Amino acid sequence: MLSALSRRASALRPWAKLTAATATDHTTEAKPASRQDKAPSTGTWSTSGGGGSSSGSSSSSSSAQPCPLHACLLRHGITDLAPFSSPKHLILSQEAVSSNVEPKVAALAAEGLSPKQMAQLLGHKTHSLLACSYDGAFLPNLQLLRQIGAYTDHRPHPRSPRLSAAGKLVTHLPDATVRYLSRDPGKVQELLQWLEGSLGVGLEQLAACKSLCHALSLSAGAANAVCLSLQQQQMPAEQVAHMLLKQPSMFNRRPEVLSARIGALQQHLGLEAAAALQVAMTYPRLLTNNLEASLPPLLRFLDGFMGEEGAGRRLVRAQPTLGKLTAKAAKRSLGKLAARGYSQQGIQGLISKQPTLLLLDLDSGLQQQKLDWIERVSPWTLDDFMSTPAYFIVATRRLAARLALLRECGLQLPSTPGQIAIPSSATFLAVLRKQLEKQGRELPWASWAEWEEVWLGTEEGKCWGFPPLKD
Repeated sequence: MLSALSRRASALRPWAKLTAATATDHTTEAKPASRQDKAPSTGTWSTSGGGGSSSGSSSSSSSAQPCPLHACLLRHGITDLAPFSSPKHLILSQEAVSSNVEPKVAALAAEGLSPKQMAQLLGHKTHSLLACSYDGAFLPNLQLLRQIGAYTDHRPHPRSPRLSAAGKLVTHLPDATVRYLSRDPGKVQELLQWLEGSLGVGLEQLAACKSLCHALSLSAGAANAVCLSLQQQQMPAEQVAHMLLKQPSMFNRRPEVLSARIGALQQHLGLEAAAALQVAMTYPRLLTNNLEASLPPLLRFLDGFMGEEGAGRRLVRAQPTLGKLTAKAAKRSLGKLAARGYSQQGIQGLISKQPTLLLLDLDSGLQQQKLDWIERVSPWTLDDFMSTPAYFIVATRRLAARLALLRECGLQLPSTPGQIAIPSSATFLAVLRKQLEKQGRELPWASWAEWEEVWLGTEEGKCWGFPPLKD
């Protein structure tokens, strides 16, 4: 099986090409993503006939002919038509649908989106993807996502193999995606020029942003104001760029709000000004929370649960990411540990060893996948992982792929999961090679990446190597 597996290679599917026809502009202005982002081109909300058509004639015509929009959506597998049945949907002309809706749906389908995913985007109520112009907004913005997607390490999900790199970006955060795709491309280009000129952030750097559509929806003016405020606090430009890529929504805040939140870190965690700024730079997600209101009750709750005054401050200073929690969320996380049979004293010990356990939602799909793997595949129990909580927070793919390699090589399994959870990939492979050399054997895979690519192509890899798909 070693030789068979070593010959296997997973090939990434080429991106699906856009097949939709080029759209023509219409007479009604596109609904803007925001006041300053109003797209210059026209969009979908045009209807058949002139302005003098009588209501009786329209009613008779609509009852005799199927709704053009519904027919278009059904052709692409979207069967839940309720979100698309308001009067503004039902009066759309065939011409408007053919030239401005059909190309959008075809483009999304070509990127591998499922009918459910397309319906979620097209039916968004706050920012209308149907209303914006295909040529004047949707298409150029989608093309930019394709350009950025070329810089990502895209691996098709086994349960969604047709989803392209751009398709994955589109489906990640639907609200932000709709806001971005319907945005004036001129505003997007203005933002890109500012990012490149002020922070040295180009398309390749943007590919590392986990909230890309949030970033591309930023106002250049608002982002520049935040940038100047942070630099006035002696934050280097490269750190500002790092913060923007990690938490772009923070750059939509007013500068004085961010200053107040850095001040809250300083006050409630007992930090010097420079230390508070360093925490903000390293954990920019914190600044999206109303820390002035949420941090004091969180610290009080943790003091009470841990039975020690100052315990909350100590835990958050040790793991600043805890600062994004509310007291209510922390209580919920602790309750889920208690529901699995751990006593308060036991949980206190776990949290002291690994405070980030408070951040885990054991009912989430990602954590359920890990719990399933521990129960169905792992030779170790949940208690084995929780005895050293740092083992439990390791990604399921890392644990599963390493255990699979040990079993594939026929090597003895370690007594604890630490040997597959903690070492770097290079160290883990070096240990395996030494064990195999003692037996006169060699490892068929030259690198960890080579083995992982092979393993992801197996049924086991498809099951445990990819995060569960969101509904």
